[in-house]
Amino acid sequence: MSTSNEDRIKDWRARRQDRGYTVGAGIAAWRLDLAALSDASISPASVLTRLVARLRGQRHDSVAARRAVYEAVQAELDAEIERNGYADTSADFPRRRLRIMVRLLELDIRAGADVFAPGYMPARLAAEDERLGQAHERRERRRLQDEAQSARRHASRNDIPLRIELPEDEALDLAILRERLRDLHGAPRGRDVDQGRPRLRTLLPMFVYQLRVMHGESRIALLWALVGPVVLLTLISSLYFLMGTHYILGMDVPTFSLLGATTWIMFRQIIFRSSTSYVSARGMLNFQGVTPLMGAVVQALIYVSVYVVVFAVLIGAGSTIGWITLPASWSGFLLFVVLMAVGGASVGVLFGAIATAWHFFLRLAPVIERFLQIFSAVFFVSEQLPEQLKPYFLWSPFAHGMQLLRSAYFNSYKSQDASLSYFLTALVFLAVTALAAERLARSNVQPM
Repeated sequence: MSTSNEDRIKDWRARRQDRGYTVGAGIAAWRLDLAALSDASISPASVLTRLVARLRGQRHDSVAARRAVYEAVQAELDAEIERNGYADTSADFPRRRLRIMVRLLELDIRAGADVFAPGYMPARLAAEDERLGQAHERRERRRLQDEAQSARRHASRNDIPLRIELPEDEALDLAILRERLRDLHGAPRGRDVDQGRPRLRTLLPMFVYQLRVMHGESRIALLWALVGPVVLLTLISSLYFLMGTHYILGMDVPTFSLLGATTWIMFRQIIFRSSTSYVSARGMLNFQGVTPLMGAVVQALIYVSVYVVVFAVLIGAGSTIGWITLPASWSGFLLFVVLMAVGGASVGVLFGAIATAWHFFLRLAPVIERFLQIFSAVFFVSEQLPEQLKPYFLWSPFAHGMQLLRSAYFNSYKSQDASLSYFLTALVFLAVTALAAERLARSNVQPM
């Protein structure tokens, strides 16, 4: 296997005596080809032949001598990569391929194999090279996907068009498609489509779709909306009855409890459903006119509609058996129910916008909701509290809303502490804050 210095000198003299000999004529036989080493489709045998020729032409009778040859080959490869301006991701594959060849070649040399025999190739080289090529292809595909995702995110956050380079034939097809779409939408609706503004008529299809989704998840999903208010109504009423209280400032306990329980359950359902819908709206964003905000609004509309029906059922059934008092003003009562729903939708959109940047936030939302429930006049009104404790509860605009709702429902109760101007101002401020947060977080919700 080894070749002495005398044999190499004889070979060199024989080549010099050949009339066709030129200086450097043997370099092509052992210099590594970077293009062949970088192309996974080219067999590693051709590259290995040059490596073996390089090793044979130099001293290789010891591990140190062979290591020097390998390091020289690696240095030449690095210089060639730098000279050709290869990126780090592209240069990684030829370096790994060379290391595999060197490792398998050295293992065969130490095992006593004749590596200089014609047609020599390590037994595991083909399998190792194929596995390396597959891994490189996966890394390259993942890199391209990451670059495309980063480009989409950059375009979305900066409100700029995303331009993708296409093959010439696909670019021509896309131009034809754009022209036909422009003709299709160029009539009266062209301005609306070009600017991508959500249309109000999209709300009704989304409303029907979400109702069908709820019904598909559980055939009795809407019936459960009756269970929660009844349970909380029973709990609140039982506590007052155990204390011997049947009227609170002129309000009968069952009706008082019904208003607090049902309104707040509607409020919390709107918060959780709208915030979750805002975060998980990616699958619907591919439809024209659909935005995360629209998904949250649709959820709020669904649950305010559901709980208006729940109110009607419970009040009707309760008044029939003599437990529930009918409202003094249906319009005033329903107005404050809707205003509380607007507050819940604003909080839900705000929570959803925060959750797009901080995904853990929705797990914290139930804690915040329970905190609001304590200070929102669900179980009592502020007139039941000592004067020194009232400021700790009346900071919440929802406490004002709940007491104004009860004032509209009962003739016998008119809240002295609730302020309509404070409640409406807080709702407007909350809605504006939610819309501003939604505008900032819109780019974080990407279509699937």
